[in-house]
Amino acid sequence: MNALTEIVKKEIEDKGPMRFDRFMELALYHPGYGYYTSGVARIGKERDYYTSPCVHPAFGETVSRFLVKAAKILGGVVFTIVEPGAERGLLALDILDAMRESEPEIYDRTNYIVIERSPEIISEAKGLLKEHAEKVSFAESLEALGAESVSGVVLSNELMDALPFRRARFEGGRLREILVTLEGECFTETTDGPRAPEIEEYFSWKDDFEEGQEVEVNLKSGEYVKNIARVLKRGFVLTIDYGYLAEELYSPDRMKGTYKCIYRHTVSEDPYARIGEQDITAHVDFSLLIRAGEAAGLREIRYTTQGQFLIDWGVLEILDKLSSAGKEPQLRESKALSAIKSLFLPGSMGHNFRALLQAKGFGSEIEGFYPESPLTISFGIT
Repeated sequence: MNALTEIVKKEIEDKGPMRFDRFMELALYHPGYGYYTSGVARIGKERDYYTSPCVHPAFGETVSRFLVKAAKILGGVVFTIVEPGAERGLLALDILDAMRESEPEIYDRTNYIVIERSPEIISEAKGLLKEHAEKVSFAESLEALGAESVSGVVLSNELMDALPFRRARFEGGRLREILVTLEGECFTETTDGPRAPEIEEYFSWKDDFEEGQEVEVNLKSGEYVKNIARVLKRGFVLTIDYGYLAEELYSPDRMKGTYKCIYRHTVSEDPYARIGEQDITAHVDFSLLIRAGEAAGLREIRYTTQGQFLIDWGVLEILDKLSSAGKEPQLRESKALSAIKSLFLPGSMGHNFRALLQAKGFGSEIEGFYPESPLTISFGIT
């Protein structure tokens, strides 16, 4: 039994059953022992999990094309990119490398702010980004940035799915919040708690729950979007994550919800094992992000799959360039080809992940900003 497990048990013993978002806050973000803050979290094929930037630098290069166009429409002296949850900075590295090579003028006026709490991860990121040290700065939170201090882009890749969420189960005609409690020395769950008006209000639009159906509610993601809007004076918000719009996300087809735990590429549904040593995550409710953004002054520009977003911004051109230039030897037969394709093709990360682009502070000049796609692939998006 580790120290964090004891901390969680002690709080339950002292204060009674614990909301699941509080449990997640401790398990993932406890200052000394949390999965993301202690340095335990490891991204990569040989670690716990991997993200799109781990697959191939083509992901970051494609995103850089969007960022360059954003910088051009914004104008000004300084173009700021803010990346919350940048981890060790792999996406930042690929973006800055691509910008420096293809658009040196934009690169010269770019300021890249990494939002990260963990001293261990910050140290690792500084090492990885040392060639761009003059371009990169670090902050502990969005709140540390001033109101309307950013003219540029706030970029989050697989951040929203790891924000602490609440859980509920439909029992006896209403949603009852799932709480974490103890049975002897073991963790267990109960719905024997007070009503949860915030959860009931959020689902006021839905009246077709099945008895026993479980759901996750990430109200913190809506708050996070509002914080993003607060620091953004003029620019864009790009959110890439796995999830759905609400109607599909909360379908009875998902009776147990979507939450999962990940440890060394093994998925389980036991959040009470290896507390602080495994990731806990759930699909993102993109309807919530869209509504929260609209309430905070963020206009929806495009909601699509990651695959379609990458195609729209030129991943096919990058693939062709790599092949023609010989930068990827024998690309057509290589693992690199499969890796890049997995970023955008149906049946892969290209389908499972969604991209939401929002904007603030623009008028009619933004019309036509989003490119017409050279290719539209049917992903069955919802």
